[in-house]
Amino acid sequence: MASLTIHNIDPSLKSAAMEIMRQHGMTAKDTISAFLVKMVSDHRKTGDNCFCSNLELNEETKRDLREAEAGRVLYTSCKDTDELFAKLGI
Repeated sequence: MASLTIHNIDPSLKSAAMEIMRQHGMTAKDTISAFLVKMVSDHRKTGDNCFCSNLELNEETKRDLREAEAGRVLYTSCKDTDELFAKLGI
């Protein structure tokens, strides 16, 4: 089996996660393997993206997804970033 090396994880996140793993008697390998098994299993069962399956979507997002599934094109164009940010209300 190929090895997996992960770089650039936020040190505080890594430290907190490692402590939780330690409390449960798990190694990083155990944890990542369990996550990957769950991801593959969920995808095979539903075809869904496992990262989004538990999200609560707001009504606007639900509407946009229905429109996209119906084949409506949902895009906009802007001449520059100022116009984009104005459209986004930023």
